Amino acid sequence: MNRFKLVVFDVDGTLMKSFSWQCLHEALGTWNRGRKYFEQFFHGEITYEEWACLDAALWKGRPLEKIEQIVDTMSYTDGAREVLTTLRRKGFKVVLLSAGLSLVTERIRKEIGVDAALTNELIVKNGFLTGGVKVNVSFNNKDEALHSILKKFNAEMNDCIAVGDDETLISLFEKVGLAIAFNPRSENVEKHADVVVKSNDLHDILPHIISKQHLS
Repeated sequence: MNRFKLVVFDVDGTLMKSFSWQCLHEALGTWNRGRKYFEQFFHGEITYEEWACLDAALWKGRPLEKIEQIVDTMSYTDGAREVLTTLRRKGFKVVLLSAGLSLVTERIRKEIGVDAALTNELIVKNGFLTGGVKVNVSFNNKDEALHSILKKFNAEMNDCIAVGDDETLISLFEKVGLAIAFNPRSENVEKHADVVVKSNDLHDILPHIISKQHLS
């Protein structure tokens, strides 16, 4: 019987090589202003929600079709497809929990398949971005955000494995049964992980998960 029920993945920088907000800024020519908002947030001048709203406002009036085309250019991390498929075949529920954008998680759901996803949603009306955003996952609330998903699978925090690379994972790493930092972006992330994997291939997390389940 599996010790763990769910594997919860960060998306940007973990399953995908690039970062959805920045990728859109660069493709749409708004990165100069977007970078200023990024700096304001990390200097504590604005909240995460304010940052997300300011970013989304820069894209008001853009056609959804164009945004989807940009998202489709984002590259998967090597091994990501196979890892998600393998974990689901082994009986794990695969969950995407990201402070990035739902357009990316929806692409992953369609192309690979996952069991649940929660992320932030750009608001669309009549095929165009309104400049609004629904923030479901912020910088420090991934542990709280996961609770609604846990109910769906009748699971507890201790039943979860979390995989990710950045500071948004720390609140999860402190509570889940197994925390895996994949190419951690800071010493603080690494410090809060049970396992650290530094690799260009996501396959390298599998031995740490499968061995915990005593599966072949």
